[in-house]
Amino acid sequence: MDKDGSKMKVALINLGCSKNLVDGEIMLGFLHRSGFAIKENPSGCDVAIVNTCAFIKDAKEEAIDTVFNLVDLKKKGKLKKIIVSGCLPQRYGRELASLLDEVDGFLGPGNIDKISATIAKLFKQRQVINIGRNHYLYNHNTPRIYLTPEHYAYVKIADGCDNRCSYCVIPQIRGTFRSRRMESIVNEARDMADRGIKEINLISQDTTFYGYDIYKKYALDQLLKKLVKIKKLQWIRLLYSHPRHLNVSLLKLIRDEPKICKYIDLPIQHINDRILKLMKRKVNAVKIKKLIADIRRIIPDAALRTTMIVGFPQETELEFKELYEYAADVKFERLGVFTYSAEENTPAALLKGQIPQHIKNKRRNKIMLMQQKIVERNNSAFVGRKMEVLIDQVLNRGLASGRTQYDAPDVDGLVYVKGKDFKVGSMETVMITDNVLYDLTGEKV
Repeated sequence: MDKDGSKMKVALINLGCSKNLVDGEIMLGFLHRSGFAIKENPSGCDVAIVNTCAFIKDAKEEAIDTVFNLVDLKKKGKLKKIIVSGCLPQRYGRELASLLDEVDGFLGPGNIDKISATIAKLFKQRQVINIGRNHYLYNHNTPRIYLTPEHYAYVKIADGCDNRCSYCVIPQIRGTFRSRRMESIVNEARDMADRGIKEINLISQDTTFYGYDIYKKYALDQLLKKLVKIKKLQWIRLLYSHPRHLNVSLLKLIRDEPKICKYIDLPIQHINDRILKLMKRKVNAVKIKKLIADIRRIIPDAALRTTMIVGFPQETELEFKELYEYAADVKFERLGVFTYSAEENTPAALLKGQIPQHIKNKRRNKIMLMQQKIVERNNSAFVGRKMEVLIDQVLNRGLASGRTQYDAPDVDGLVYVKGKDFKVGSMETVMITDNVLYDLTGEKV
């Protein structure tokens, strides 16, 4: 409470991936339970929280820019206190606190359950640093305020990572892989369905590794068999599958269960064996190619999404050409390309043969230009077909936007639908009439 007895006003700015989004939702849940007033705009608030990502250079720059915008508000007297939470303070710790003297508090992702206590200390100490080796993992009883629309949500089934790819800082920030108990996940999904949520997106750093730490075996298939029994759920989507852990039995389950979206999110990163070994991906080209062939054979209508890294240290023009030609051959329905970011305290940053940024950009642009043509060709095949579309937004009385099961929220294309009487969260049968690059247009049947 403020001195006048009114509720203390807190705003959250959430950056980064969907896993970070869940952390932000949980912090809001704890704050609401503690009696804080949650606001969207930080201007005029007692406290603003920036929940940060620190995976690559661009994410760090976005986080710092956001912090400085809040510092400006604070200097103008429109904001009292600033907290930087998430991966950035966990990665840089007290060094960051000394550099950002205007920031009042720092909170690591393993301490998000202590957000209310941290704010209470802000008005008693000059700077509060709550960063430790604790790795908080929420459960179905954890308070949470959803930042997604009312009809879909993310379910974090695990946190941390054991893969330790040579370019990645996630294990340093998030710790080792830790699965939630299956019963807790099912209870959470059931509660979501009762709230009206139609689509759940299962996420973790490595979703297909789920359960190995607590059940001593891959357990994602068992979890899915329980989730599909929840009657009110319509779509279950898997995100972040590692090629090392995705197997044929899981693919067959995805094929056979109508509720599981025919959407395979499989970051391969590269296809050249030497680069894969330098990346410490623990998988080779033969394994990747066989797995993708299995996906095409077992689930012919699946949308296959991947990410690639170009400009990895020592990547030659021939090795890049191998990656380019493989992407051209497979014709991934969804594809994203990262230019390699040399992150301190990672083995890859110490490798000789770092690639100049302009070459990285050239390689990324070459693949993405090719991918545009592939997507346009793939989408043109949908014209004249009827498809089920989950409505995400009503744009006006005669137009709405939504997604097919082949499109994940926020990262993939949309379907713009003409018609009447749309409701957000409704499932509509749509006749596809045209395609515009990454998006489709259609009419409600």
